[in-house]
Amino acid sequence: MYMKKIFSYEIPIFWDEGKPEIDYTSHKLEITGEVENTLSFSLLDMRENWRDEVSCRLTSVTRWSVRLNWGGILGKNFLKIVKPTERVRYVKFVSYGEKYFTVVPIEALRYERAIIALTAEGEELPVEYGGPVRVVFPQLWGYKSAKSIVRVVFQDEYEAGYWERRGYDDEAIIVASKIFDVNEKKTKFHDGGEVLW
Repeated sequence: MYMKKIFSYEIPIFWDEGKPEIDYTSHKLEITGEVENTLSFSLLDMRENWRDEVSCRLTSVTRWSVRLNWGGILGKNFLKIVKPTERVRYVKFVSYGEKYFTVVPIEALRYERAIIALTAEGEELPVEYGGPVRVVFPQLWGYKSAKSIVRVVFQDEYEAGYWERRGYDDEAIIVASKIFDVNEKKTKFHDGGEVLW
């Protein structure tokens, strides 16, 4: 039932590594690396304590973009909880099954609309759209917005992730191009950077 509302947007679904079967009742998010304390959040912990909301777009390198109202915890508030050390320059997001990961500069999490999301449009995220928990970086191409994350690692060095090792740009800055607006069902020209339509 909860899928219908999100699926009604007809957002493309893409899992290059194969869509996982995830047990939401036991899903955990582990925080490791250069942090004051390693942490583990159950899905219940996250649902009860992460109450931030933001409206922003997820924009795919395949040139589509969708605006959703995301719920979870803003990146800047997440950093206050995990307390990374001064050595940290990068953050690694590892997806369920650990085949997929991506790495971003820690500044990407401080971006005003970056969010670790549990919901979209008030509904729990299904696996198809990155549930139970995913990161959303509206200022970067979507391959940096890792789906179904199980681990966040704070580190001092960069690593090329799954797509970056396959030739995708490490910085993932959204460039000027024609982009299909999923919400309005039409193609528009975008000047580059976060899509703010």
